[in-house]
Amino acid sequence: MVKTKFANLGPEQLNELKSLEEKLGVTLLAYDHFATEEQSEEENNSSTINPS
Repeated sequence: MVKTKFANLGPEQLNELKSLEEKLGVTLLAYDHFATEEQSEEENNSSTINPS
């Protein structure tokens, strides 16, 4: 199972996200795509099936 990590945003990025939330009227979430991708690759490498 892939666990998604939230992105660490700087003050400018956070302000931009809040501005977009107000403009769109929705709640936005920022995910760290690279952290999730790395975790997914590790899981794929560790879950190799060995046929008997």
